Amino acid sequence: MQQTAPTQSGKQEQKRSVKAMLHDIPQAAGIAIMAVLMIVSLFAGNLRALSAATPKDFLRQGDVQSIVEDRLDAAGNAMTVARRAGLDALYYDSVSDAIDAMEDAKTAREISRADQKLTAAVSEMIAEAGGRLDSENRTMLQTAADDFAEQGSFLRQEARSFNEKAEKAEALYEKLPTKFVLPQPDVYEGI
Repeated sequence: MQQTAPTQSGKQEQKRSVKAMLHDIPQAAGIAIMAVLMIVSLFAGNLRALSAATPKDFLRQGDVQSIVEDRLDAAGNAMTVARRAGLDALYYDSVSDAIDAMEDAKTAREISRADQKLTAAVSEMIAEAGGRLDSENRTMLQTAADDFAEQGSFLRQEARSFNEKAEKAEALYEKLPTKFVLPQPDVYEGI
């Protein structure tokens, strides 16, 4: 029992010293500390609210990852058949660059932009190659083009679903007083 008493008195002295230290802080410094704490809490609160309202990673939503992979495979198939037409290398390089950009894209916005580039490159290549192929290769190219278009339709359906969820985050973002320092919510553009 005697050991508890000195420990309690030691805690009381420690409490008194903390109280005394707080009491010794000048009023201006106390106000400055409070202002900094309020600003930090404002930013932290805004960030938490935005994070809670923002949908999670687009690539992990539904079947997006497999749709993107299938779309890239279809573009590669179309390019393989189109090579038989003997087009200028610019067409193939354009598709190849767009495929690389799509593979590197991680966010909904990046995927959207890469997919728009891919769609334009594949469409241009198919249009140019279609008239230079025999009927069998033209049929194969059309099949690859149809598969590419179908996967694009599936991707846009997933993007619409994602954007519906993201609308709430965007509305909240516009209302936040700290939006100038917070990241804008990710959306799929162009649909």
